[in-house]
Amino acid sequence: MRKKLLLLSFAVFAFLLTSTSLYSQQKALFKDIKITPRWAYDPGFMTGNVIQRGTKTQLRWLQLDIDYTAVALKKTKWLDDVTIEYRILLPKSSKRRVVLSGKIDYWAIQMDGEVNHAQAFVYPKILLRYAPGAKLKKKELQELRITVTFIQNESIVGLGAYKPRKLRKKSATALANDLKKAMGDRKTIKVNKTVFSRDETPWAIININYYELIKRKK
Repeated sequence: MRKKLLLLSFAVFAFLLTSTSLYSQQKALFKDIKITPRWAYDPGFMTGNVIQRGTKTQLRWLQLDIDYTAVALKKTKWLDDVTIEYRILLPKSSKRRVVLSGKIDYWAIQMDGEVNHAQAFVYPKILLRYAPGAKLKKKELQELRITVTFIQNESIVGLGAYKPRKLRKKSATALANDLKKAMGDRKTIKVNKTVFSRDETPWAIININYYELIKRKK
């Protein structure tokens, strides 16, 4: 009897171990995720019968350009309801760290093995408030820490990261854990819903067919 119980316990343990291993090694659906941040001015539009207004100094946005490969799938050519979640640790401009975050929902992404593209933006006034000492130069871009997480059916199906050169050996998973830890720190200023989709910005009508269709908000 004892021998049977031991064999049964071993079988259950082996099953759980195998199941966990299979889950952790699940194939990512979005790979080769490249994040390119840049400081950007508003795109210029010529308008008639409208008074043009602005600020004393031209403010800049934080623009994130994302390139990624959608893995070709045999069973389906489209993956519905994909969310891209962004977290951005701003360069230190005060004694407290600031993490901006936001989610963008997509109607569907074509899973054809090709390189696809996404964009996200942070408004100038948000940068002005939470990074008041930033000069918005190339050096400060290189100090950003950014994670881009692809989520579908509450599962992570892709993960990419942008990090300073001194952290180049750190994996995307390790950086994501760092930002998650920072979000849980009471000393960190956490500002949700501050990363915006392109359809919420002046870039909405530019190169519209170059990007996947963003889901309409209810």
